[in-house]
Amino acid sequence: MSAALTVALLAAYGMRSARTDLQTQLESSVSAFARIIEPALWDMDFDRAERLAEAFGRDPRIASLTVRERSTGTTHAFVPLRTADTVVRAMEVRRGDQIIGEVRVAFDRGYYRSQVQRQVVNAAVVSLIALVATLIGLRMLFRRLFQRPLYDLSGVVRGYAEGRHPPFASAVPYREFAELGRVLDSMSAQIREQLAALGAANRELAARNRFLAMTTADVEPNELVAEAGRELRDLFGATRVRAEVAPAAALARGDGADDGADDGADDHAAAVAVPIVLNAQPVGRIALARERERPFTPAELNLVNAVAAQLASAISRNRARAAERLLRAAIEQLPESVIICDRQLRIVYVNPGFTATTGYTAEEAMGRNPRALKRVSEPDASGTAMLAAIAAGEPWVGRLTNAKKTGEVYFEHVVITPVRDERGEITNFVAIGRDITAEMQRDEQYRHAQRMEAVGQLAGGVAHDFNNMLGAVMLQLELLGLEDDQPPAFHAALQEMREPLERAANLTRQLLAFSRRQAMRLEVHDLNTIVAEMLRILSRVLGERIEIDFAPAPEPVPLEGDAGMIEQVIVNLCVNARDAMPAGGRLGIATRLIVGDDDAEHPGAWACLEVRDSGVGMTAEVQSRIFEPFFTTKDVGQGTGLGLATTHGIVAQHGGWIDVESVVGEGSTFRVYLPARPDATPAVPLARGLDVGRGDATVLLVEDEPLVRQMVSYSLQRLGHRVLEETNGPDALRRWAEHGDAIDLVITDMVMPGGISGVQLVERIRETAPDVRAIVMSGYSRHLASDVLPPGIRFLPKPFSLAVLSDAIDQALGRGAPQR
Repeated sequence: MSAALTVALLAAYGMRSARTDLQTQLESSVSAFARIIEPALWDMDFDRAERLAEAFGRDPRIASLTVRERSTGTTHAFVPLRTADTVVRAMEVRRGDQIIGEVRVAFDRGYYRSQVQRQVVNAAVVSLIALVATLIGLRMLFRRLFQRPLYDLSGVVRGYAEGRHPPFASAVPYREFAELGRVLDSMSAQIREQLAALGAANRELAARNRFLAMTTADVEPNELVAEAGRELRDLFGATRVRAEVAPAAALARGDGADDGADDGADDHAAAVAVPIVLNAQPVGRIALARERERPFTPAELNLVNAVAAQLASAISRNRARAAERLLRAAIEQLPESVIICDRQLRIVYVNPGFTATTGYTAEEAMGRNPRALKRVSEPDASGTAMLAAIAAGEPWVGRLTNAKKTGEVYFEHVVITPVRDERGEITNFVAIGRDITAEMQRDEQYRHAQRMEAVGQLAGGVAHDFNNMLGAVMLQLELLGLEDDQPPAFHAALQEMREPLERAANLTRQLLAFSRRQAMRLEVHDLNTIVAEMLRILSRVLGERIEIDFAPAPEPVPLEGDAGMIEQVIVNLCVNARDAMPAGGRLGIATRLIVGDDDAEHPGAWACLEVRDSGVGMTAEVQSRIFEPFFTTKDVGQGTGLGLATTHGIVAQHGGWIDVESVVGEGSTFRVYLPARPDATPAVPLARGLDVGRGDATVLLVEDEPLVRQMVSYSLQRLGHRVLEETNGPDALRRWAEHGDAIDLVITDMVMPGGISGVQLVERIRETAPDVRAIVMSGYSRHLASDVLPPGIRFLPKPFSLAVLSDAIDQALGRGAPQR
């Protein structure tokens, strides 16, 4: 009876304990698995979810493990059903308030039934012992009183049934039960050891589940390692723990903070230290210590190593996720357009830079081919090369012509790179594009400026050489005109020759003005006066079919500039307006003074000349090219294409600009803006006599052009001077060394062969004669020459008349009025 009672009690107790443990562990397990799988379900990373489920499914209690994805309704059975005798629990997986899936965990009842069976076996053994004790008690009935021994034995049995294991010898002090007591004490010790081992296993399993949950969560490495250290401390009962993430150098020095009560190594005999290793490099460590009476067991050391490995894996994943977030943030903030396509060239990702560049949103672009979005026409050579490189799986760099959503065409520099997996197979293509439309426009403007500069240099060089010859011929005609004994027909012929030479000189001035190499005489003039004087000539030039309307400013419009060049601007604009009105029309000319404040686009004072016609107007294409040299819309022989180019050069040389407005069929308006001097008084032209003075100086003339040298020498002689001629700088230095004391004046060209320029020649002479008088001649701009002319050297621009040459000599020798 006592045996049956013992078996029944132990079986009932075991079944109740088994059911309680089964329910508790199942609830804990399904909750832990829901936390572990939640990040993978949120990221829809089923490869990671499968790995986590396989790791979790190694628990021998788990008979089935399934996950249902809420978005697609797909159910994944990561652990197949091992037995039908199970207990199932399901739990929803949430991300905040959003349900993203459901996990279902089934525990094997047989696992817990085996524990009950072991307990029942133990109970049967105990019952058998009780039965043996009962039999012995019956035997003792005839030998001695048996109530007390049976009572003591029943107490021991109840203790075993309740899970207590009292010492048998002290509870039943009868020698008849001595052998039974030794057996029961031995079995009691084994049961306690098994229970302790089972408890430790359960605690270790629970700890592993917590570690797994922590390592799969998106937690910072420092916090993760610190939490793992606290878990191990509580699990092992450690008194000192150090768990940290640190560089390898810090780990080698032993730096770091302890989470414990004592740093003294003498107080601890049991200690363990395990590094956290990632990619063969230590990234942290876990160190534990406790009293010397409790050394660490191999199982505990294995657990610490397993935790360190899990932490290393978690740190690696955390760094990968951080790198992914950084990469995503960088791509999202790139101003360039970024497109990612799959192998079929369907767009799977675009960044905001793509939307800013093309106007297409991410929703409009997804799933479409990039060329379908941005194609202008059929692929050109660049597009064909790009498609060939993509088909071959090779990178491609080039320029494409694309169109935005609005239809606006733009140019894009594109880099396309294939993305390969670990097997080397292409999975995606990444294209990074940069809008280079503005850069191409700047490059085109730069090339246009270079072409203009090259043409300007060519025009200036041609005009300079032609100027020398033209100046010599004009000087010769002037000298011939001084002959009084010639018949009137001779002077009439000279006058007829001067007219085409004047036209040639006008063309030369246009070339020099276009190349910005024409000599400038900056003086303050009234724009009203210049225009009024020019209209006297223009009325005959423009013809009777052109009606001129001049509206001058009510007050003088003083400006600083070269009057001759400004006259050339007026002539060019008026002639251009006349040609735009072949059937006649109205030409309006106006002047005004404009003063802009400091916030204006062009602050300061400006003199404005407006020329307006009622002609045919210009298209946008023609308007964009009107200032190009030799560009003309006139028939061959009716225009040189230099008029507006010269005008542009003169205005730019004065520091101004030109605005143009034109409508086809309605006419054009040109507005020229030149620097004004409202605080200055315009100069009054001085009358010049036709006679030239006579001199008696000795002049060293240095000129490499034979015709110019001959005519200047002859002119100097006609003015009464003595002339020593040389063709280059070295010869001139030798002549100065021989006759320097007799030379009063040096007249030299600016640019000469022999390696010595005119300025260098004067400076070499001044080394021995600091007071030498000198004049430098040049067909280039006076401003260009002034940049290199030392003080005291006169500048004489070519071509010049006999009177201008005489004045320059008088001023250089100090015989005339100071040069203005």
